[in-house]
Amino acid sequence: MNHFHAKAEWIDGAWRALVRYSHKADYWPVMSGARPAGYPSRDKALIAAYQAQEKHLNGTIRGFGDKVCAARAEAERLFRPGRKPVVVERARARPL
Repeated sequence: MNHFHAKAEWIDGAWRALVRYSHKADYWPVMSGARPAGYPSRDKALIAAYQAQEKHLNGTIRGFGDKVCAARAEAERLFRPGRKPVVVERARARPL
């Protein structure tokens, strides 16, 4: 299975936020420093789990940084407003 999941469980006297990422098979706790974070209610643990999952999706997966920024900078150099547009040659369709 290749999907993400977030859940909250009662572990060691506190609610723990657990997150499963697609590249890891097991659930991982949301950490607070070096220890798993404990929450007073199930709802707060679920919110923390979903926030950790969202942070992973928006940061780790999309965080190709240099490649994305370099491609965007190159595209902005090509299509600057007020400049002559770049002529792109298109391949001709092959006859059938």
